[in-house]
Amino acid sequence: MKVGVLTLPLWNNYGGILQAYALTLIIKRLGHQVIFLDVKRDELSKSQQFIQNLKRWIKNKVLNKARPYYANQTELKFICNKTRNFVEKRIQPSSGWIQLSKLPEFSHNLDAIIVGSDQVWRPEYCPNINFYFLGFSSDNVRKISYAASLGTDDWRFNEQSTLSAKKLLQKFDFVSVREKSAVDLIHDNMQVNSVQCCDPTLLLNANDYLKVADISHLPSGGKGIFCYVLDPEEPRMQGLEKIGSALGYSLFYNMPKIFDKYFVNDPDSYIFPAVESWIECFQKSDFVITDSFHGCVFSIIFNKPFVAIANVDRGYTRFQSLLEIFNLENRLFENVSDVKLDIFEQKIDWDSINEIKAQQKKYGIDFLKKALTEA
Repeated sequence: MKVGVLTLPLWNNYGGILQAYALTLIIKRLGHQVIFLDVKRDELSKSQQFIQNLKRWIKNKVLNKARPYYANQTELKFICNKTRNFVEKRIQPSSGWIQLSKLPEFSHNLDAIIVGSDQVWRPEYCPNINFYFLGFSSDNVRKISYAASLGTDDWRFNEQSTLSAKKLLQKFDFVSVREKSAVDLIHDNMQVNSVQCCDPTLLLNANDYLKVADISHLPSGGKGIFCYVLDPEEPRMQGLEKIGSALGYSLFYNMPKIFDKYFVNDPDSYIFPAVESWIECFQKSDFVITDSFHGCVFSIIFNKPFVAIANVDRGYTRFQSLLEIFNLENRLFENVSDVKLDIFEQKIDWDSINEIKAQQKKYGIDFLKKALTEA
């Protein structure tokens, strides 16, 4: 079966890239051909480009004192070059980019399309309802969602969007969501039954990631505390330094020298490290502190003691749902200042965690098998 996979754009989000990698790899292992749908908007006309550049110029002038330069598309590609290399080498997008206007025609060549994972059904991130509910696809193409996420535990679609999404979702053949709360939200607002499946990254083992990063030879641990922080506000970073000092561990990171994806002075300072180096950080770490959903996931995959700092704006329920599955709710804190040092001394029963992970993996793969083979 020829299977298309559609998720959020893959630029510099390590978790987003690796969930797409994991899902495409599992589908291949199930014996199917995978076409990753790397979609971009249609090229702008010269007049549209002029208007866009004018808006950017005005914005630069207005923000000049605080933010000296606004990154254009070329510079963003430069900043994300190392992470995009992984996408193009390991996920193998379908013969380059697919123009958005050509997607309906392109989808006719597919037997099935899987949308997910990540927050593909969160309106703030994906305002184009038609796109991530596969409105472009013909009726004879099998429609599947795998671990699609709403991102929150409340319903964010307005009335019109709900009606549009409901009409499209009711055409799906199989529906799975990532968070427990999404099962009820989808049922109550769209009258569609769904099941909860784990994030695609959990369908692979640590050795799979060590192999793809070519670091199977590296010993585990020894470098200190890996801090993977998406919102590096000064109080948070100061809190991390205090924790490291109190525990006697050094901190290390895997982010650009300057973490701001919209404004640049010197593009070199904004380059995201390679995906392989991000994976290596988990292998080398003794502990992990993160405000990232996938930071938590990879701590679990690599059996690393971790602390999760709640990231309310990015989706608090994602953390809750994940940690409840593994009975690790005690690792979640709302602020760095709430973290007690004794949490680092509390042992995690990794045998129990790995058993749960194996069960989640089996359920997820069985769902995909059924979705891709059942008549």
